[in-house]
Amino acid sequence: MAVCSSGVRRRYIELEHVAILGESVVAVVSQKRSTWGHWNLWAEASRQTMGWRFATAEDRETVIGQVVDAAEAASLTITPSEFAFSPTRFRRGDGTSHFRPQHATVFTSEELLAAEDRLLARAESRTAPTVSTDVIARVCQRKHHGHHLSDEQATALNRVAASARQLDLLIGPAGAGKTTAMYALRRAWEAEHGRGSVVGLAPSAAAAKVLADDLGIDGENTTKWLHEHVRGTAGFRPGQMVIIDEATLAGTLSLDRLTGLAEAAGAKVLLVGDWAQLQSVDAGGAFNLLTQRRDNPPELTEVHRLAHSWERTASLDLRHGRTAAIATYIRHDRVHEGSTTQMLDAAYAAWRVDVASGRSSVLVTDARQAVIELNTRARAERILE
Repeated sequence: MAVCSSGVRRRYIELEHVAILGESVVAVVSQKRSTWGHWNLWAEASRQTMGWRFATAEDRETVIGQVVDAAEAASLTITPSEFAFSPTRFRRGDGTSHFRPQHATVFTSEELLAAEDRLLARAESRTAPTVSTDVIARVCQRKHHGHHLSDEQATALNRVAASARQLDLLIGPAGAGKTTAMYALRRAWEAEHGRGSVVGLAPSAAAAKVLADDLGIDGENTTKWLHEHVRGTAGFRPGQMVIIDEATLAGTLSLDRLTGLAEAAGAKVLLVGDWAQLQSVDAGGAFNLLTQRRDNPPELTEVHRLAHSWERTASLDLRHGRTAAIATYIRHDRVHEGSTTQMLDAAYAAWRVDVASGRSSVLVTDARQAVIELNTRARAERILE
């Protein structure tokens, strides 16, 4: 690429450099998305050329367009081809059909598809370490966190501990007792494979700490663990159980790396989460894919955390998208109406009452600006106090 005093001109951009930049754009986008489109590539190409000087705005747009074309060529198209024949009057100037929205093609990468294939293969592999049925039976008879396991929890523990699956699943909504089941599983696993044979990982540091505290093990976030592995200061060993909590938030490529390392070391991986909860901010969807491809995976469906029986039923209805749950919440005075300002004020007032009474309370809203306003208000009042 040659640079003139007035800036970078379109005719000086070498095609080889455009192709390399297109691959770089795909590499970045594929870290954040399982699939992407034209405008995702355009946004990333704009970011990667932001520091370049162009003589004119037209030159900038032309170069970005060339980079996007290269990125699309480096991507894998998963949108079916258009009809082989379409009358000329139904085609745009670039030859595409008016019957398909412009720039509607969906792309992915061979790397992501290969990672998903490896995860699916590990989920079917039966070469992982296990726990004997006698040990499982003894653990199921004990109290864990002050409670005996329910029949559902005991069944899930048994299926995970004895399955020999290289990559296993434990599914359940919030409040279904996943933590208690994992704690019992940890005790059973360590009884068979020794102290320190259960490793706790999670996509965030906060979730990793909660997991470590709840199970009484060392915990680390997945990104940091992988970084430490590259440095040679972290690794798995034979006979270990690697629990990845909040697994819906874990990116597909990260899960592929972690499960690959565990497989090579002779360790088993357990993904714990709920397909109905938040998904990964990175290229994700692996947890849902594994759930859908497996017949009758270990799942907890009985909600224990909520005090009222109607809340348990309503929470499960809401999880499955059953609209009848809305009427249930309204009937029990759990839904209030008003303008945005009124609702923010009401939520903030309720939060203040909770905090003043020593409770742990969280304010949640769907808009960034509302979050900023509530945080600013809370901080100002805390300072004045």
